[in-house]
Amino acid sequence: MHQYIGWQRIMDGQGFEIAFTGMFIVFLALAAISLCIAVLPKIMVVLAHSLFKIPQRSSDQKSEHDDAAVAAAVGIVLDERENTH
Repeated sequence: MHQYIGWQRIMDGQGFEIAFTGMFIVFLALAAISLCIAVLPKIMVVLAHSLFKIPQRSSDQKSEHDDAAVAAAVGIVLDERENTH
C-alpha cells in the first residue's frame, strides 16, 4: 500500500484550490464589510435629513428668547466669578 506524504496528498485532494477559494471568499467578505463601514456615515446623513426634518434658522433670524438666554448665561458666569473670588 503506497501512502502519500506531504504536498502530494494536498495536490491530489485539490487542497490548493480549496484554500485559495476560501481565502478569496474571506477577502470579498472583508472588503464588503469595509465598504459598508466607509459608506455608513453618508447613509446616516441622508437618513437623518429624510427622517428627521430639523428646521434650519438662518444666522440673521433672531428669536425673542435669544437675548434672554445670552443674558442668563452671562449672569451665571458673572455670579460664578463673584462667588469664587
